[in-house]
Amino acid sequence: MKYTRDEALKEIRRRAKVIRQKRDRKMASLFATTACISLIALLAVIGKFAGSEVSGIPGAYGSFILSANTGGYVLAGILGFVLGVSVTLFIKYLKKKNKDNLEQRSGN
Repeated sequence: MKYTRDEALKEIRRRAKVIRQKRDRKMASLFATTACISLIALLAVIGKFAGSEVSGIPGAYGSFILSANTGGYVLAGILGFVLGVSVTLFIKYLKKKNKDNLEQRSGN
C-alpha cells in the first residue's frame, strides 16, 4: 500500500477541500456577475422609463409621483426591492447550507 489509512484520509479531505473551494469561487463569481447584470438592467430601466421633468406642487412631499413620467421610478423601486429580497434569501440559503455541511463534517 502506498499510503497508510490516516494519510489516505488526509489526502481525501484535502482534495474535498480543494473541490469545495473551487465550487465556492464559482458561486461567488456567478453571484457577482448576476449582481452586475442586475445593476446594468436596473440602470437601463431607470434610463428608459424615467422622465427628466418633475411636475406637481413644489414643496409638497410625494407630489412627483403625480407626474406621468414617474412609472420608471416606481418600476425601478419595485425591481430594486425584489432584487434585494432575492439576494437576502440567497445569502440565507448559503449560510444554512454551510452550517449543515459543517455539522455533517463534524458528525463524521
